[in-house]
Amino acid sequence: MDVSWEPVEQGEVTGVLLGYEIRYWKDGDKEEAADRVRTAGLVTSAHVTGLNPNTVYHVSVRAYNRAGTGPPSPSTNVTTTRPPPKRPPGNISWSFSGSTVSIKWDPVVAKADESAVTGYKMLYRQDSHSAPTLYLASKSHIDIPIPEDFTHAFVQIRVTGPGGDGTPAEVHILRNSGTSMMVEDSGTRPAPHVVVITTNSLLMVALISSLEL
Repeated sequence: MDVSWEPVEQGEVTGVLLGYEIRYWKDGDKEEAADRVRTAGLVTSAHVTGLNPNTVYHVSVRAYNRAGTGPPSPSTNVTTTRPPPKRPPGNISWSFSGSTVSIKWDPVVAKADESAVTGYKMLYRQDSHSAPTLYLASKSHIDIPIPEDFTHAFVQIRVTGPGGDGTPAEVHILRNSGTSMMVEDSGTRPAPHVVVITTNSLLMVALISSLEL
């Protein structure tokens, strides 16, 4: 969760402003039990992690100095999105045609408690020492250009959507394998979720997460 706010006026501060304290608590919990994150100096934003998906949170911000914290800002409510689908893309296969490799997989359908799938991300690496290339696909197939001397590549595919990136599936593509099925499934790896939310109140909140790809 990225939280930003307007700074307090210097004339309203008694003593030296040390920073701001962000308090956030789940709907139904008491504010006294809120988790807290503090910034230092004149910074007017903070990054908060460890939130639960599909959960309503209340958030407020207070300035603080050596004497303690000041009055809270008006609190705002935000709801995190449902998590991305847990199931990784399956039944991955590929075929070669000239200077192109066509890769396809079974579409992932989100369950009722998961966020929608809007597309797929593919991380393509020629070998373990080369830099990876990120490809985006709106459907469950993609064509990748390959060099004439192509022999093999490593591919990682995952869903993406408003809930963030899903669990990846990994395959090792071989030139002499023709059309082959998935040989490795990394479905046990955790995946982050992402959502952006803004409000019209003094406090604006955005929930985000770093993408693995």
